[in-house]
Amino acid sequence: MLKKLTIKDYALIDEMSVEFGAGLNILTGETGAGKSIIIGALSLLLGERAKADIIRQGTSMAVVEGLFDAPPSMNLGILGSSVPLEEDGFLLRREVHASGKSRSFANDSPIPQSLLATLGDLLIDLHGQHDHQALLKVDSHLDYLDNFSADRELLESVRESFRRFQSLENDLKILRQKEGMLKEKRELMEFQVQEIEKAHPKKGEEEDLELEEKILRNSERLFQASEQLKALLYGEEGSVSEKIATAEGLLTELKGVDPQFEKQRKECESARITVEEVVNSIQTYISKVEFNPERLEEVRERLGLFTRLKNKHGGSMEKVLEFWEKTKKELETMQTMGEEINQLTEALEEEKKRLAGICEKLSALRKRTAAVLEKQTLVALEELGLKNGRFCIRMEQMENPEGPVQIGRQNYSVTSRGVDKAEFFISLNIGEDPKPLAKVASGGEISRIMLALKTVLAEADNVPVLVFDEIDTGISGRIARVVGKNLKEVSKKHQVICITHLPQIASMADVHFCVEKQVQDNRSITRIRSLEKEERVNEIAKLIGGEKVTESALQSARELLTS
Repeated sequence: MLKKLTIKDYALIDEMSVEFGAGLNILTGETGAGKSIIIGALSLLLGERAKADIIRQGTSMAVVEGLFDAPPSMNLGILGSSVPLEEDGFLLRREVHASGKSRSFANDSPIPQSLLATLGDLLIDLHGQHDHQALLKVDSHLDYLDNFSADRELLESVRESFRRFQSLENDLKILRQKEGMLKEKRELMEFQVQEIEKAHPKKGEEEDLELEEKILRNSERLFQASEQLKALLYGEEGSVSEKIATAEGLLTELKGVDPQFEKQRKECESARITVEEVVNSIQTYISKVEFNPERLEEVRERLGLFTRLKNKHGGSMEKVLEFWEKTKKELETMQTMGEEINQLTEALEEEKKRLAGICEKLSALRKRTAAVLEKQTLVALEELGLKNGRFCIRMEQMENPEGPVQIGRQNYSVTSRGVDKAEFFISLNIGEDPKPLAKVASGGEISRIMLALKTVLAEADNVPVLVFDEIDTGISGRIARVVGKNLKEVSKKHQVICITHLPQIASMADVHFCVEKQVQDNRSITRIRSLEKEERVNEIAKLIGGEKVTESALQSARELLTS
């Protein structure tokens, strides 16, 4: 509820603070006293457009503050973490500067005007000559209808199914986009993998081939050098082997004279054996050396192939093999991705069927609910003096050939609220077809329409504060009494603030305020004060008989209050 409204330097108000109570708050006062100025200030606080000409003459800034006690159902999470929450509610403030700029605050933390307007929609529904009217917003009509039916479980089932549908659709879209991107380079990737697989390189193979190529390229030189070495060590007269053998014989002879030469003899013997082993290995190597130009060409071609692969994929065979493994995995992923797309497609189709079934069930419930709401609203309109009124709720399903939800043979667009649209239509005169609620009337007439709907929808409406400006325009005393009773009934579920000129409505107040225009320092100012019991009697008597209060008017006022 709105606990306290503070206005400073706004129009005729220099400074005003009013504490509203629970239930029905009535504002009365002479025409021109400033009642609608207060409502205008409240409208400004709710995010309406600010104009510099509302600033009180001679001042530089107008300020409107509202202290609210937020209902448990209100989502304060929209304020964000930057706005501290207080235990006793929260404070909204709007400042309008002479430059035309305005600033908005929640609990003294700056907020954008758009957020202020959102909070205003959640907190207050203002009816009358102002535009801040939730019931005139077509998008809200379906919510009123759903709240009236009160099947929360079915509504939640639709929201949850729609959430799953959106999630699956989004996942499938991302996966298909990724698949499309990969498909564009799939042919190239397959060619690259096949090219490397055809070459079938092995780890370390390049080094082995380079060595083989070097040997084959130098095979003639290797053969010649090996033959020369063999002859030098063993094969010709005066070879190393022959000379070592001669030395060994001499040492054997010396050993016969002096045993100490045995050590040298053995070393010489060992050297002879080593030379013989070297010669044997050379002999073996010579036998394997081949002059094979064809093999040399094969090796060179394969090394050339490796060079081309290295130039394409990183500069080394290690990089080539890394690229090969990575690309093979990507191609495998494409295959897996196709399977995943099929699974997601199947899951999405199943969710569409589930969503369609729930939406169809919800649509049927809404049609039944609409019929009940129409009847109850027509009764309320008649009680408020609109006997010729006709009220209907037009339900439409959002047909769309490309829509994801199919009911019967027709496809529909879908939201978290299902496939339906609802709009309230009304006619106030015989012979006229019902027209959209937002285009029918203005002022007191539309306020009565709103009151009729609010009376019926009191349980369904989550907005805690209802404001009715000039609700009594053009109604008789008998109807005024009915309007008052309806306001009283609605005030059991909501805080109601109402401006009226009729004593029948004023007498229903839980809290009664008088708005007065005074002259101070040669300037007009607007004041508001809460009336006690006797003051209320006098104020209601003024509404009955005018400024000159008679005993008869006072008695009538007392009777209204006691009845």
